Amino acid sequence: MKKKKPQLKRRSARATGSGKAKRKKSAKAKPTLTQRLARAKKLEALDAGKPAFRVSRERALASQPLALGSHPFRNDDFPQTYIQQISVRLDDPDHPLTLTWTGSNAASQQTGPFRTSPGAGLRGLNCDNDATSRRSGSKCTPKGIYPVQGFQRSLNSDSRATYVTWFMQRRGIALHYFPIVPAYAASHGCVRIQSVDVARLIQDNSLVGNTQVVVSGTWTKPAKQWS
Repeated sequence: MKKKKPQLKRRSARATGSGKAKRKKSAKAKPTLTQRLARAKKLEALDAGKPAFRVSRERALASQPLALGSHPFRNDDFPQTYIQQISVRLDDPDHPLTLTWTGSNAASQQTGPFRTSPGAGLRGLNCDNDATSRRSGSKCTPKGIYPVQGFQRSLNSDSRATYVTWFMQRRGIALHYFPIVPAYAASHGCVRIQSVDVARLIQDNSLVGNTQVVVSGTWTKPAKQWS
């Protein structure tokens, strides 16, 4: 006597449909712009929270004999000769950075242009807009004129970012060396400098409050922004 083959139970269309509905419900909703800005602000706070060391003209004068030995990229006439202005142009592909010096030895110092990469911006934001670029959490490099606020050896969020020169520390925005400097905007808002020697030259020859950072030019949206 032949055994009957067990019949497979067919899933009803209703059951199949409800399964799809459950999967859709369980899928995570994409974060809103407000939520992404809030998350980006936390990253800014991580970098901004570390105390910076400051080199004012008075402090530099008081410590100059000792400082010269520990700062091989510092010019011999510092702080009388120092970087007066750091200009960053947001134009692709090189986003050039140039240095303007002041003092008796200004003419013999390096001026650039040097290659950099600015902030890619949060997905959906236009960093070419001045107000948007200055917005906290935007991941844009802020346009405008800012005094140097202090210095740090490396960023809290990424130890590869070294010789940090702050110009908007409350947002965690600085000039610094980074090993990856593509021909498009790629950072979280900082200005990545291709040469570690240039980043160190800037840190060794800038004065808090006296050196100005000027960010201008046309920012171009990269193929990929931060989410």
